Amino acid sequence: MTLISAINSVVDDVLQASSVPIYKLVVDGVDISSKVNNRLGQMRIENKRGFEVDTLDLTLSDHDGLLEIPSKGAVIQAWLGWQHSGLVYKGSYIVKEVEHGGAPDTLRIRATSADMKKSLKQKKERSFDNIALGDLIRKIAIEHDLNDQVSEELANHKIIHIDQNESDANLLTRLADEHDAIATIKNGMLLFMPKGKSQTISGQELPTFVLTRSKGDEHRYSFSDGGEEVTAIRAFYYDDKLAKKLEVIVGDQSNQNIKELRHIHRDKQTATLAARAKLNHFKRTAETLSYKLARGIPDLVPEQTFLFIGIKEQIDEIYWLGTTITDTLDSSGGYTTDLQLEVFFPDADDVSELFEDQFVSEKDKKWTGVVVYYQEGDKAVKLTKGDQSNPKHFSYLYLTKAGAQQRLDREYALLDLETGKFTAHNELDQKAYTGLKTQYTIGQNKSPRYWVTLGDQTNPKVIDRVFQSKVAAEKRLKRELPRLNAKKDMLNKSKQIKSYK
Repeated sequence: MTLISAINSVVDDVLQASSVPIYKLVVDGVDISSKVNNRLGQMRIENKRGFEVDTLDLTLSDHDGLLEIPSKGAVIQAWLGWQHSGLVYKGSYIVKEVEHGGAPDTLRIRATSADMKKSLKQKKERSFDNIALGDLIRKIAIEHDLNDQVSEELANHKIIHIDQNESDANLLTRLADEHDAIATIKNGMLLFMPKGKSQTISGQELPTFVLTRSKGDEHRYSFSDGGEEVTAIRAFYYDDKLAKKLEVIVGDQSNQNIKELRHIHRDKQTATLAARAKLNHFKRTAETLSYKLARGIPDLVPEQTFLFIGIKEQIDEIYWLGTTITDTLDSSGGYTTDLQLEVFFPDADDVSELFEDQFVSEKDKKWTGVVVYYQEGDKAVKLTKGDQSNPKHFSYLYLTKAGAQQRLDREYALLDLETGKFTAHNELDQKAYTGLKTQYTIGQNKSPRYWVTLGDQTNPKVIDRVFQSKVAAEKRLKRELPRLNAKKDMLNKSKQIKSYK
């Protein structure tokens, strides 16, 4: 944090400490703020990315019976803010549910974002051939009287063929999932942009918001090694010319742990995109963070990046990406903002590459048993089951003996001892990582980014994070080193056993 930004933060804290939250509600063009000012029990606004519906929930006191129940379909516009800084527009919502109960009598209103038109939810049957993604988005937008804007890097992507047997909303969601993108409608504009880049549709970076521990009321951080250990995704597609099912694998060539998509895609291109999108999802959600701001900030938006100071090293060292922003104002005058965050990581194309049809080498193997490894310090410990004359060595290194034992038992149960084949999986041999590398930035800007490395870079493992400084990046690489060494040990032991036999 620079001196100027630190001073601005202190000044803002002083102003906010003496300020009170304010709001404005307009129903079908009529400002009702003064009418409900002393009746507000709670106002909760949840803003999500993509076609996930934004919601407005209102609880109002009707102790004197004078409140009118709004009609279904009424349009509510909402603003939130602080007295010292003014109001921020939070969107337009259509009333979907109304509930009146008591005693004491209360009126509860639930509304959803007004930008989702009914026509978008109507089912259609049609096909498109040799069409640019941007042209397809524009066609859908025109059909629903919307303007459109598609990011430049996605607009020219050619779709060979696609069948639609669903609503336009579902088709847009499917296209977004395939391209690891966000499809959403804001203020009459159909937007289609890459997910997780923290940019506006024009390519401008959204600002990074820095939060200190003093601004937070509570937080919850979770880490799952499963997502980080998934280094490749296998997807299937049907080749009409060959009349058979084929596969692609997207990810790191070492192939430590491959996840498989069950759906058979329409072509190789679609399968590749879907696999890359799923791999990105695993990387983003390996670590998650929820954070409650004691005093709400109304102008935060999904896809904005955040840095934290004074919580824990694993939290403070990297950039985080907002996925859901929830503002809550209650009757006591308290205004809080809840953040749901995932990891902000470099572009997938920087660290991934495509390779395919890698399973042929295992077709003639006949396995007799199973070997699984777990980590103890910088060494790998082996667990075995069954005949060890030609066992299958599974290349995932477990953090605990209990986890390894469960995998051992599960895999052995899948082994058909007569045929020597496993009934429900396939796994590639992997090449040992030789070192580590990751990226960091200088200051509070997400770019430019710089590489920092540790060890031999012949086949390095890439830590898919953006660190807020070189020091933080170097610390993370040093923390990863014992596990890297343990995996080398595991692979060396596995190779020694195979060469001995």
